[in-house]
Amino acid sequence: MYEPTNNRRMGVTRRYDLDNNKFYVNVQYDKLMLPRVVKIFSDMKSGTQFHDMCIDLSLNITERLQTRKDPQRALKVMASAAPRRADGTASTIQGLIVDELIKSYYLEN
Repeated sequence: MYEPTNNRRMGVTRRYDLDNNKFYVNVQYDKLMLPRVVKIFSDMKSGTQFHDMCIDLSLNITERLQTRKDPQRALKVMASAAPRRADGTASTIQGLIVDELIKSYYLEN
């Protein structure tokens, strides 16, 4: 299992929109530059359902990335379980984030 050795990690933050919901994704990396921590933030007030859902998704994705030695495998498992629209795009925030991480660990466009 991945365990950070210090409290400072490299990371990137990007803004995404899904179904008129704006949120920010912060991905933090280990020394090998593999994604190990995902934090999702929203502009909603603390305590709202969307805000709490973002926290829950952050913990879920982070746990899965940290319990596997190979994060690419964990991402593929999450992507295969994500609900999809008829055109194949993700219909959930978790699915969108996982798809973006599969394309590029560094959330490059």
